[in-house]
Amino acid sequence: MSTLHYKYRSTKNKGYLTARFQYRIDFGEKPKDIYFDALLEDKRFFVDKEYFCKTYKDPILREKEKNSKNLDKRKVASDLDAEENTIRNLVIDQFRAIENPETLTKEWFKDIISEYLHPGFKKKKYQVKIVENDLIAVLDHYKNYKSNLAPNTIKKMGVVKSKLERYESDLNIKLKLTDINTNFRDEFIKWSNEKQYASGTISRDLTFLRTICYYASNELDLEIYNKLERVNAKIEKIKNPFTDNRDNPEEILEAYLTPNEIEEIEKKNDLPEYLDNARDLFLIGYETGQRISDYLRFDKEMLKIIKGVTLINFIQKKTKKQMLLPLSSRVLRILEKRNGEFPRRISDQKFNDYIKLVCEEAKITETVLGVKRVKVLTDPKDEESGIWRGVPGYYPKFELIAGHTARRSFCTNHYGIWPTSDIMYFSGHSTEAMLLQYIKAKPIERAMQIFKNLK
Repeated sequence: MSTLHYKYRSTKNKGYLTARFQYRIDFGEKPKDIYFDALLEDKRFFVDKEYFCKTYKDPILREKEKNSKNLDKRKVASDLDAEENTIRNLVIDQFRAIENPETLTKEWFKDIISEYLHPGFKKKKYQVKIVENDLIAVLDHYKNYKSNLAPNTIKKMGVVKSKLERYESDLNIKLKLTDINTNFRDEFIKWSNEKQYASGTISRDLTFLRTICYYASNELDLEIYNKLERVNAKIEKIKNPFTDNRDNPEEILEAYLTPNEIEEIEKKNDLPEYLDNARDLFLIGYETGQRISDYLRFDKEMLKIIKGVTLINFIQKKTKKQMLLPLSSRVLRILEKRNGEFPRRISDQKFNDYIKLVCEEAKITETVLGVKRVKVLTDPKDEESGIWRGVPGYYPKFELIAGHTARRSFCTNHYGIWPTSDIMYFSGHSTEAMLLQYIKAKPIERAMQIFKNLK
């Protein structure tokens, strides 16, 4: 007997379904059930957890959905059911052609699923050879054959690859998978510190390398260090570099804009068109609490009016969460000013440059502690030897403002005033712990802000 069905194994509210193939073989005196799982990493199988567990898994409710008058519900249920039947028939047909089912492995099943989701996968997979467990070759394999990698993830992988190539060149070595151990961790941290990388960057690099190694072990059956979980680095908080005693422990490194500063930005008149456009984009980011990758792409097609309330409906680029947010009066004023249109889209780099100029025009020039990206000379005698790094220091505040400041300011200014659940609904954070990383106000500022709202 053999069968196939969907499973929902993600810990998130929305995620990809898993296909589970199960069959039974004679094993001595007792039959033995064998099952293989494969993640269905394709938008066709990205579903809401509650819908899947409460509706789709119930045969009666699923049939009602397939006959629903709501076309969206009918399509989701029908498509999922049709895909499940297609995959089941495909896998069972190939299973029946196997002479000895006891020889099957999870790779057999994963290959069938990967070929179904991405035709041509098998051909490409078996053309790739990983010579001597070469780490960078495995990284390339991961990038080329891992499904649904976000563009930013691919970009970061390129950065890590370049960094590993420089590391190999400096130490005159060729890294293998088994070299990623605690000795490598210590050497890599030392090398990264010499290159003046931030501790958070080093920690994320090591986390990514562990991911690559686990992929090599689980998907390619390659040997890795057996205590890989030890290859990590704790993120150390950057301390005030200008005092040993931390005379003012309330100083913060991540800049945010206070409600008064937001008002000063909004009231600023006579800005040239390109700065006016950037200012309005920033205010929309602040009012909605979204990432720059989302609010820079808002357009009027995302707008909905329900019971007289104007909302914006979109899917977050990073998390793939469906968002439906009411728009504030400030955002509505911006839309009215622009005849119902959102501000013109511009590149991230231009936006980050322009919003600094906007803040300077609004006189947000107080000198504060922060981290600014500056050119650091690797050779004091050679001005061309510089590398760009985030350097803690005291700078005019406008120089520290960027697109992401809008989201950080939203979370900081509303925390303790709005219910935490409402802030998380807007920001899309899954846990309060993640949200708290964005709260950057000093204790005295938080206390005074809350006091103003006490009745």
